[in-house]
Parts: sequence; C-alpha cells; structure tokens
Amino acid sequence: MALTEILSELRSKIERGKRVLRVLPGDGRIMLDRPLPFICLYRSIPGQVDPGVDQLVRAQTCYLRYSAHAADAPALKNILATVATAVNHTSKAFLVIEVWPADRALNPDTFKALCPANNLPATSRALQQGLTDMVSSIPGARSEMVDTDTRHPPHLSPLFDGDELRKLGILTVGIEVPPIYWSPDDRYSRLAFRAIRSRLTDVIKRTVFAFMRVQTTLRFPHYLTLGRTTFTRSALNIDRRLTRIGAGFDVLLNVSPVNTEQAWQGFERDGCAKPPELIYRLIPVDPDVAKRQLFQLRIGEVEDNALEFLFRDKRNELETQLTLLSERGTPQFLYSSLRLHGAVEPSLLTKAHALIAAVDRMGTQVHEHLDAHAFAALVETELVRYRALFPELPLGLRIRNDVDGVLVSKGQVLIGDLFTVEAYRANALLQHEVGTHVLTYCNGRRQPLQQLSVGLAGYDQLQEGMAVLAEYLCGGLRPQRLKLLAARVVAVHAMTQGASFVECYRMLSTDLGYPPEQAFRLAVRVYRGGGYAKDAAYLRGLDFLIDHLSKFPEHLDLFYLGKFGTRHIRLMEDLHHRGVLNDPVLPPFLDAAARHQIAGFKNGMGLEQLLH
Repeated sequence: MALTEILSELRSKIERGKRVLRVLPGDGRIMLDRPLPFICLYRSIPGQVDPGVDQLVRAQTCYLRYSAHAADAPALKNILATVATAVNHTSKAFLVIEVWPADRALNPDTFKALCPANNLPATSRALQQGLTDMVSSIPGARSEMVDTDTRHPPHLSPLFDGDELRKLGILTVGIEVPPIYWSPDDRYSRLAFRAIRSRLTDVIKRTVFAFMRVQTTLRFPHYLTLGRTTFTRSALNIDRRLTRIGAGFDVLLNVSPVNTEQAWQGFERDGCAKPPELIYRLIPVDPDVAKRQLFQLRIGEVEDNALEFLFRDKRNELETQLTLLSERGTPQFLYSSLRLHGAVEPSLLTKAHALIAAVDRMGTQVHEHLDAHAFAALVETELVRYRALFPELPLGLRIRNDVDGVLVSKGQVLIGDLFTVEAYRANALLQHEVGTHVLTYCNGRRQPLQQLSVGLAGYDQLQEGMAVLAEYLCGGLRPQRLKLLAARVVAVHAMTQGASFVECYRMLSTDLGYPPEQAFRLAVRVYRGGGYAKDAAYLRGLDFLIDHLSKFPEHLDLFYLGKFGTRHIRLMEDLHHRGVLNDPVLPPFLDAAARHQIAGFKNGMGLEQLLH
C-alpha cells in the first residue's frame, strides 16, 4: 500500500475514533488503541531491534515503531504529522515520547528522562517522580532528569525542527533505557526486563495523564483509564485456551474422596486408631498432555503487560495443579499443595487459637437442622433469581452420594445426600455458595477474559474470604462457624508440621471438643489427597478482607467481577478503569445496611470482634 493510502487510512480511523493496528513498511508497526494525545516512538534499524525496548514500546496504548534509516525519515514524519494533526482536532496538543536503548559503554545503569522542563513542568515532574520511584525497586539502577532541547537518540537526527513542532502542536520527551536487562556476556534476559516493562509502562501512563490534564482539553478520571480498551485476537485466543485446559479438570472434585461416609464407619470400627482408606474419582486428564498444551502457548508475545502477567501466572498454577493431581495419594502431594495454598503463617495461627479460646468461653447451643433436600429447595429458589439475570448460563443443582457437604463447580451446586445444616445458618450458607461462588462464576462468564469465570491463579483465598464475609453480612456468621474456620487453620498447621491423621483427629476431638464424626470429617478435608492446605484459606481470606476493606471499601464491588486473587486486585482495578471489564451483578444482601457494616471496618475491626 502506498504511503498516501496509509496516511488516508490513519486519518479516517482517528477521525472516526477507531482502533488502528497495522504493519508499516520497513518492519514498522503502528497501534493506536483509540485516539489519545500521545504516542510512544521507537526508531530501530531493521535487523538490529533491541528486544527490550521493542517490548516496552509495544506494551503502550499508542505506539509507533519505524525504521531509523535516514531515507525513511520523511515517511515517518508524515505518519507522525498525520496522527498528531488528526488527534489535535479534539486535544489541541500531542505528546511524542521517544524511547531508545542506551549505549552500553556510555550508560550502563541510568534511566534518563530528557524533557523541556520549563515548557512541560507538570509532565516533567510526573516523569521524574515516576522514574525515581521505579529505580528504587530495581537493584543497581539510577534515574536522571535532563532539561534539554535535544530529546532524541544521540545517534539519530531530530524528526522535526522547533517551528514544525509548534505548527503541528507536538511536544516531545525522550527516555533512554539502560541495558540492565543484558548480561555482561551480551545475553538478553526476558525475565529481568519483564518487571522493568511493567513499571515503566505505569510511569508512562502517569506522565501522559499529567500532560493531558495541563496541556489538552481532554479529561480522564484516572491515569489507569489510559490503558488499552481492547484485547488482540491472539491474547483472547490464549485466554480461551487456558480456560479450556483448566476446565478439563476440577481440582477440588478430584482431591475430594467419594467414600467419606464409609471411611468414617471403618475408622470408627477400628477404634479411631488407623488412618482411613480414601477413594477418589478417576482423573479426567493426562497431566503430561495438558502440560504440553500449556507450554505451547506463546504468552511472551502478548503486548499488554496486565494480560501477560495474568496468563503466565495462570499457566504456572495450572502446571502445579496438574502435578498435584498426578501426585495424589503420595507424600509429594503435600508439597504441591503448599505451592498452591501456602503454609499457615504464625500470625494467622495465633488469631485462630485466640478465636477458638474466645468461642469456647461463650458456650454452645443446639439448633434445628435442615437436611440435603430442604437445603436444596432453598438453593433452587436462589438459582431461579440468577437464571433470570444470566439466562445464557446453565446453572444447576444436584444431590449426590459422592460429595461430602456442599461445593460449587462451574455454576453447578453439588450437595451431599447426607448433608445437614443448622436452620439459622441456611441463608448464610446460601449466600456463601450461590451469592458468592455461583455469582462470581456468572459475572466472570460475561467478561472478555473467560478465566475470570473459572478463576485466575490463587483465587481461593479472596473467594473464600468473600464467601465468609457474605455469611457475616447476612447475619449468619455465628461463633461456632468462626471456631470451625479457626479449627481448620489449626488442623492444616498440624498436618504441615508432620502430625498424622490420627493425631490430628485426636487434637480436634479431644483438645477442641468436636464430636467424633465431625472431627473425622474435618481431618479428612485436611488430609485428602495426601495433605491439602486449602482449608486455611477461609480464615486467611476473611482476615485479609477485613483489613483491606478498612482501607479500600470501594473495592467491594470490584471483587464480584469474577474469580481472582489478592495479587490481582490492582490489575482488576486497572482493567475496570479502562472499561474492558463489565460491571458485575451484585448479590441482594449487599444493601445499604451491609455497606454500613463494611464502613465500620475502618474503626479497627478484627476477627474476634466478629463474635459480637
């Protein structure tokens, strides 16, 4: 395509507010997520592209990579002038951020910002502060601010003179990136650059946000809204494939025994002195085949920093889960479980013991119980509500003889045929399972990232914390329930410290006062598969939420976008600000009274205060 046709296409798309993504002559490429008053520029010599700077530039919302040859400079000027002129119809100013790799001999460690400090004081301050904050977390790196009229690579000529810049309404800054992601023997480290790219992208967003507030007529509510609002087809394809691989097996179902009732009867016959023989479902996937599929995904080519992190994080978790399943019933199972869920922290163990002691001082009461069929009727009534809100999803309910208790799997509520629940706690359990686990599955299914329906890596802690918080907001988180969650923490800790099944059972029945069958079922949850550390997630998640919501109560609605972990909160906020994630449907119990309770967390709420 001739340059005139390319320029015409760029102008037309920008004027219509459309996304631009196209290959340019000379190994060039331009991407404009939407018409914004900036572009990141990298002039490279074909065949000599610095992979770090190339990845950095391609991670930006608007970028242009073009040939650095002098003969190609006129075409590059025309492209930049066309983009700036078209955008300036609404913005009145345009920022070109040129990025280049430093000469390794002259600048081995310093991020240099080249700015017209007098003409762009707010923009320069934002860039300087961003780089200063960034290098504080990068060992051996420094930053430097240079107030200069020379804001282009030292080995290249400026694209525009001063008069041309003023006529076009373009302002320029330069960022020289030191080679700290190259080893002394000239090897490029993708791992080292990954963290730099993420942080520097954040710095660039903050810089552009400062520029826009002062120099343009555009107004954005938050710098995170400057991120990409669309996903590439390749990124969405990776998301679908990761989701499909993850949907091929259910870890919780495949580590839960199918003979808990029979195992209890045998354990009781043996005088509660021998560990039970637990039987499990057949594993529905070949872990080696699934792992091969995982590592064929070209995640490193995803341009969006947030997506690349989420995809890589999930691939690592799926690989660990597949290893866990292949080690089921062996001593190695525990180590994979700890990789997924972590050991019990001393502070959490201390809080668990304090809760147990506080509840024991309060005494116990006997309550009426509902059986599996009575509880299933309540679940069905609640599912009717969500089927109306999500008619495209096959939400279901089954009572099964191979399930102990209640669990949710991909929008299906599974109830054990021998399950019972205290009548006063039924609504709380309903909101735990349906109002949290089913609802976040449904909200996740409506997101462009399908992984949010099955769960991003490490989502259990936040999900289970939210589910228990739902019990509290419904008024059904009674002292004995909190003691149970604390007892699970104590049991997981005992298991990881080498206690046998029988020793843990005796601790639960004798020291903590649980009836024999309940103590047995608690121990089975912890020792299933070979030692499953997930049960500490409930109290850990609740403790995290109390602290987090005391500082960021506005995040409560965010947590219903789908299933994600505590380490993803910042990324979910980013994606939601960009407008790429749909607003969630919220549960009915999240009313004004519930929000008032959450607001009270800032006054110093702790786990023990929940008892009152």
